[in-house]
Amino acid sequence: MYKYLICFIYLLASVALYGNSPIPNAADSLKENAVAIVENFEASFIQSDLNNATYKETKVITVLNKQGDRYANFYINGDNFRELKDFSGVIKNSSGTVIKKIGKKDLTISSISQQMATDMYSIVYECKVPTYPYTIEYSYQEKWKNGIIFYPSFSPIEGYMQSVKNASYTIEVPANINLRSNINFDCNSKDEVVGNKHIYSFSAKNLKAINSEPLSPPFRDLYPRVLIAPSNFCYDSQCGDMTDWKGYGIWLANLLKGRDILPEDVSNNLKNLVKDAKSDEEKVEILYKYLQSNSRYVSIQLGIGGFQPIPAATVMKSGFGDCKGLSNVMKAMLNTVGISSNYCEIYSGERKHFTKDFSNIQETNHAILMVPLKNDSLWLECTSQTLPFGYIHNNIAGHDVLVVTDSGEGKLCRVPTYSDEQNKQFSNLIINISEDGIAKGNMVFTNHLHSYASSVHYMTSKDRTEVIEYINQNMKLPKIQIDNIQVTENKTTSPSCSLSADFSAQDFVNKTGTRLFIPICPLNKGSYNIFSSNVRNLDIQINNGFSESDSITINIPKSYTVESLPKDISVKTPFGILKAQIKIDGNKIVYTQNIDIFTGKYSKENYNEIKAFFAEISQATKRKLVLKKI
Repeated sequence: MYKYLICFIYLLASVALYGNSPIPNAADSLKENAVAIVENFEASFIQSDLNNATYKETKVITVLNKQGDRYANFYINGDNFRELKDFSGVIKNSSGTVIKKIGKKDLTISSISQQMATDMYSIVYECKVPTYPYTIEYSYQEKWKNGIIFYPSFSPIEGYMQSVKNASYTIEVPANINLRSNINFDCNSKDEVVGNKHIYSFSAKNLKAINSEPLSPPFRDLYPRVLIAPSNFCYDSQCGDMTDWKGYGIWLANLLKGRDILPEDVSNNLKNLVKDAKSDEEKVEILYKYLQSNSRYVSIQLGIGGFQPIPAATVMKSGFGDCKGLSNVMKAMLNTVGISSNYCEIYSGERKHFTKDFSNIQETNHAILMVPLKNDSLWLECTSQTLPFGYIHNNIAGHDVLVVTDSGEGKLCRVPTYSDEQNKQFSNLIINISEDGIAKGNMVFTNHLHSYASSVHYMTSKDRTEVIEYINQNMKLPKIQIDNIQVTENKTTSPSCSLSADFSAQDFVNKTGTRLFIPICPLNKGSYNIFSSNVRNLDIQINNGFSESDSITINIPKSYTVESLPKDISVKTPFGILKAQIKIDGNKIVYTQNIDIFTGKYSKENYNEIKAFFAEISQATKRKLVLKKI
């Protein structure tokens, strides 16, 4: 009887935990634009003191189709500060039948990257179910130790096309620990003191999926989230106060102390390198290029190494470091020759601006160096071995930055950016057309600043196939043959690169009877016809404006005359400008085209205007001229 009783209890428990209830029927509003639905999310973070806590999470997700598979995968990181203690999961089909149970033995554990010196590792389960819909449930527990410098955010929606039915999050901390939050949506929040505990809770229901649209604002600006950060904290025995950016800067300054000392022989060598320099800027340039030639980037995330650079002397000896170590060693090198500089933290990537009035470590992911000079400040990216001195690359230009000041505090500044007009591209084509439709001529492409940065690798590559690939991406000539490639690179503070080549192309002209149909712009101008929907739900954001100027000279056969030419175009909008002109000089036809796209965020109310403008650019580049045999 005892044996049967145990079996019966186990059966009841199995039904309760892994019952065969069918997949919940979500409201139509949650299915709209959704590939996956979070049926339920429950998380709790219980902190016992400045150094230790327990995080628990349970999530139930219904995957509607193959696009939603990415939301069924389980992924977390572990390191010296976080350890997975428990994990279980179950997968059910559409009728609610359990088709797989998942345990810790099913997880894959591996280091993040071979290019890292790290104690961090990933813990992954990749879910593969052949039929849809299906539901997957994860439950896991983490032990947080050795200090807590951030709290998991409350982010019910993980990405585009995911909706949420129910989500809740509770944080419990000792009453003497101050916690701050920043909420960007209408969620239920509660703050209460129970005994010697401070309990914060957040919950949300029925959050609709956000559909991805071309030129959308960064997803971080769109999805509902609660950022949570401590004021007073300890991390790997390094304690501080993050109430504001000034305090966070003080903590960083303490991590930097004593790490900018270089051996005497190294210092003497650096002084000798700059002894003939005529200005401080020239000294900075010499040492920056020396660093580029004598170091390489390796990400280092050991212990508190995610925030603290390894000592400058170690970087000089080994010849490698991460963004923190290389920025710090550059600071040490400049200090040796009497030039002061400031260590900075920034976010390198799509997101430009910090959350206003909410200091937290999740705003930054990169370190750079600022060198204040008499006339202007230099911003140095110390991780690149090829970046021109003084050039501010696209991933940091115009971004907020936390500067550790000379007084050892934090100060928010903004990195300069370039105007749209400065990010310019020039194309110059000379095309000679023979009577049989073969085109021969010369091409020249010149790219500046961000356009330079995105193309210089391919333009200057020693691998001819990469150079040819670059040309083919820019030209729309069939059966093109390339010869006589020449490249000139200008590695100044406003860098540019120019590529010229001779070419020939068969079947460039479409010959019909006595007429030749010739593409007026055989350049691949990218996809401007990107807006296909009739409605727009999100604002339009153009992060990187630019200016393109194209000049195309077509020399036609003497036995032909122009029968039809595309019309001139002049369109000015708040989003950009399009101008196109055609001139005839004997047997020479000159087509000039200027496209200016303006950086900015535009209301979705302007969608039809922007859509029409981009479509007009797309159509303008597809036009043809018609020649008739004399």
